[in-house]
Amino acid sequence: MTTQPISADELERFTTRNPREIHFYLHQLINDGERVSVNFSEGKETELTMLLDINADENMLIFDWGGSETANRNLMQSERNFFACAPHGVKNQFVCGEVYETIFRKRRAFATRVPAHYTRLQRREFFRLALPMTLRPSCIIQQEGSPTLQLSVVDISIGGIAAELSGSQLAYEIGQTLPRVQIDLKGVGLLDVALDVRNKTAVQRGGKTSDRIGCRLINLTHAMENQLQRFITDVQREERARLGG
Repeated sequence: MTTQPISADELERFTTRNPREIHFYLHQLINDGERVSVNFSEGKETELTMLLDINADENMLIFDWGGSETANRNLMQSERNFFACAPHGVKNQFVCGEVYETIFRKRRAFATRVPAHYTRLQRREFFRLALPMTLRPSCIIQQEGSPTLQLSVVDISIGGIAAELSGSQLAYEIGQTLPRVQIDLKGVGLLDVALDVRNKTAVQRGGKTSDRIGCRLINLTHAMENQLQRFITDVQREERARLGG
């Protein structure tokens, strides 16, 4: 697989310096338990970690202590540290400065200043919103000869969704059309749609495995698009309000 080069203009277009937006995106990674790669020691070392919390009073980002004490010491001696992950296929990246040891919930952890810049490389036709656990719509799929399944929508856009089913093997194939689907937009409306399965993967989170499918929404009416846009806007407004925005 080749990586499409990123121009300076494109990088700037996908970068925010708004502290509220930066906190919003960091909280999404924390809430989803996303694994994050941190590159340090002038690019010579890399390890995986998880973001744990934001100390808003001190403007500090807390993340998980590593398994290698040598790597931990080297990380705390590194002046520039590059964090990256790709939730739902959207690359998130940011740079932090010096890292310190701290205690979080009675365990050793790292702390660093919340980044001043945050980049989300959203190379998609439509903006896709990763949904917090409490605001994820249900996706009910009906097929003749098969039991009805209720999945949880983990991200959504005008163009499509990604949905998960915990502890199950979804039998759908890439390219398959699911003609009878209902998506409950939590107070905005109930969508009766069809889905085109575009990708399928297994996701591990907290020791549990879920099957995830990424789907294109087929034949949306103008009214349905309005409902989806209203739902996306409502979720963003609620999350920013929750985070003090």
